[in-house]
Amino acid sequence: MNLIDFQIFMALHPNITAVFIGAIGACVGSFLNVCIHRLPKGESIISPPSHCACGQRIPVWFNVPLFGWLLLRGWAKCCGATISVQYPLVELITALLFVTAFLILSPVKAAIGCVFLSLLIILAGCDMQDMLVPDAPNFLLVGLGLFFSVVAPSLHGETTSGLEIINRINSVTDSLVGIAVGTALVWWIRTIASVIMGQEAMGEADIILCAGVGAFCGWEGALFCLFGGSVIGVIIKLPSVLALFGPKKESESVPFVPSMAIAAALWFFRGPELITAWHLWVNS
Repeated sequence: MNLIDFQIFMALHPNITAVFIGAIGACVGSFLNVCIHRLPKGESIISPPSHCACGQRIPVWFNVPLFGWLLLRGWAKCCGATISVQYPLVELITALLFVTAFLILSPVKAAIGCVFLSLLIILAGCDMQDMLVPDAPNFLLVGLGLFFSVVAPSLHGETTSGLEIINRINSVTDSLVGIAVGTALVWWIRTIASVIMGQEAMGEADIILCAGVGAFCGWEGALFCLFGGSVIGVIIKLPSVLALFGPKKESESVPFVPSMAIAAALWFFRGPELITAWHLWVNS
């Protein structure tokens, strides 16, 4: 089945396509769980196979995405330990994002989006779980953004030229500018904020992540990832921020990568519409 046949099949059988893509997304989410659990610890994501915290191998039928956790009701059969709800949540979120990508984007951009979103999930999950963002998926985000910009100029909307080489050059330029803007902007904010606060305000991982988003989404996406992520982060952490003004004050580190990942995903899905909505709101 070529790309055109797949597009026709999607148009004729949207429900079957959604179930199929969702199943693939759930399986990918299961692998992302492995990455989130092992990468911050420096462990291999290939071996050993999936196992319980007690070391017992997990049978295949209990390792089926989503359904395995439901069958076990959140408890390990071998030792009775609690299985974190993170595992089915990551599988479900990945499945929903994959389905959404193929429903609202072109097949090529949707396929690229599945890679982009998977890396964002890994980075956000690691930051939430261990407050540690591994370098490998972060740098992979930058490298793959450049690679896909070469092979698929439509990623940056560069399809207007009659010469394919021009489209590819323009696409790579968009990606490189996105990397440069994302890197420089976060670096300067981090440097100035660190001087003012007297401590490190942002980690180097935030710089690389913003560069990776710029590689996939251009400089506008990098800007939205940073500033939109800041707004999303404030909204998510608002209860905790308000609690700091109560009788018991305590400082806590706030993982910023999940907020940046949400903003990056929003831009990838609906970037131009967000710009239009912003202009309408400003001019109203």
